[in-house]
Amino acid sequence: MKKILFASDLDNTLIHSHKYQKSSDICVELYQEREQSFMSQEAVTLFRQMVQQKNIYFVPVTTRTIAQYQRIFFPDACVPEFALTANGYILLKHGVPEPEWLSASRKQNAQYLPEFRKLETLCLADARFRHVSLADDMFVACACETPETADICLADYQKLTFLPGFRTGRKLYFFPPDSDKGTALQKFRELYPADIVIAAGDSEMDLPMLKHADIALFRENQPDFAAYVLKLVLDTALS
Repeated sequence: MKKILFASDLDNTLIHSHKYQKSSDICVELYQEREQSFMSQEAVTLFRQMVQQKNIYFVPVTTRTIAQYQRIFFPDACVPEFALTANGYILLKHGVPEPEWLSASRKQNAQYLPEFRKLETLCLADARFRHVSLADDMFVACACETPETADICLADYQKLTFLPGFRTGRKLYFFPPDSDKGTALQKFRELYPADIVIAAGDSEMDLPMLKHADIALFRENQPDFAAYVLKLVLDTALS
């Protein structure tokens, strides 16, 4: 039986916000005592079936910080053994950063810390941002009021920093220029080899990861992308 590594983004890929919530959806995240993220009933059923397959190894690959990732409660407490957080810069094992991976990321990113801090200071002084953070000391994350404002801010700040910037919705991210989710997936695959790698995502930040997969799934117009992805993973595992 072929071993499958299923690497997936979380937000707007396997889970979705209250903006897209349907009445029958199941909550999988609370934030400040409010329901924050959801999965459809079909997606939850398929997820349960997936984690029961011994030849499927699921690893989330997310831009969420450690704290943001730990807010998610997976169906039936089926928490993945590993998770790549902070855009792949941090590898969690049973919820704890893997020391060697973390040390390598910190060493790699040390040269960019002055630029991170400069950019963070500039953004904190900009009234257009509702939230600014140096996320787990690995990248700068900002949130605007609207996607339109975020577009304008991205154009403005790309003139002020050499860090590559990305927009998803009303949020901006500025990452180091020499690593991404694709690099993280390649590194993880070396540690945990698989016959087939399936990757799923929904944004520009996921494209490097999708390029390194044998089967790449990018969200377009599917009404329940999570269910679509999980069914394909199961079908591949059982074929």
